[in-house]
Amino acid sequence: MTALCIDCGVDTAPDDDRRRRGARTSEYYMVHNHVWLAAGMVKADPTNLGRDFLCIGCLEVRLGRRLTPDDFPDVPVNKPDRWNSPRLNARLAGRR
Repeated sequence: MTALCIDCGVDTAPDDDRRRRGARTSEYYMVHNHVWLAAGMVKADPTNLGRDFLCIGCLEVRLGRRLTPDDFPDVPVNKPDRWNSPRLNARLAGRR
């Protein structure tokens, strides 16, 4: 799956080959609808799932603020893990 950030073009979901080499670059996450809409994104619907992605940095630029744990719903994709970028894990955990 390719999940390119629509603002900067970075791949937010690295493939298995990059993971095998130890990449910690995944920024595949979900935020609450009101956060996504505040960033100027379209509300997700079944016909548009998986088309629009933003890396954490571009989402924060659009929002004009740093993400906090309250921005992320409690769903499995939002659990900190070893493949996530340090930046995503820090936002999920509320660290700087």
